[in-house]
Amino acid sequence: MPANTLFSGKQISILGDSISTLKGFLPPFCKSFYMQNPHADCSGISRPEDTWWMQIISQLGGDLCINNSYSGSLVCGMDFPSATHLLRFGELHCNPGAYHFPMRNGRIQKSLCTKLLYPDIILVTMGTNDWCFRSPIEGDLQSKNNFCYAYDVMLRKLKSKYPESRIVCATLFQKNNAVPDALHPIEEYNTVIKKNAALHECMVTDLAQFDDPIETIDGIHPTYQGMRTLAELWMRCLTDHDKIIL
Repeated sequence: MPANTLFSGKQISILGDSISTLKGFLPPFCKSFYMQNPHADCSGISRPEDTWWMQIISQLGGDLCINNSYSGSLVCGMDFPSATHLLRFGELHCNPGAYHFPMRNGRIQKSLCTKLLYPDIILVTMGTNDWCFRSPIEGDLQSKNNFCYAYDVMLRKLKSKYPESRIVCATLFQKNNAVPDALHPIEEYNTVIKKNAALHECMVTDLAQFDDPIETIDGIHPTYQGMRTLAELWMRCLTDHDKIIL
């Protein structure tokens, strides 16, 4: 798919977990799964072009501002590396002298930033580890370990830090058989994501609505082919580009 020139120069940042990582394209305090964890060696992912997020940015015609994704991170907890911690939600812009990754002739380039860059669009892909580690949804609704409360806090902080950015929240694409637990079905976590996104006027990329099989190495982490499928599902959701044009 050719790049959409309407997004040319748009700065796109990622707030994610292991599914969105790639060694060499993250802040120095972030831990990667792809190209760092031996369990990912069979994934076939070794370049940014292999990832779902770089395929999306390339197709949209934008630039990667910051990919603040941390392997194993949750929304819940409030402490680092929770997505509610300042080093996560508050580090989605690029400072002068830091590296960002503009697209040039369809390829990503590592480049020193010469001015402060704020994200025009923030793609939030968090919640898989909350589901895997069974973060509660019911119970104490004001607890930092409650998924609904923590997701609300994360979006409030993002909106406060980046009031001009368009925030897009993705639902979880994995299936319940990846982490069998009748008491914590993945649909409940996706309901929380959509509810909080609506509350904060964020767009939703509802990956969970599709039945397309996404190839993974373990039921959670996409392979090379799985990343391609994941990117295709993202683009189906973003067909109406006017929704995230600023």
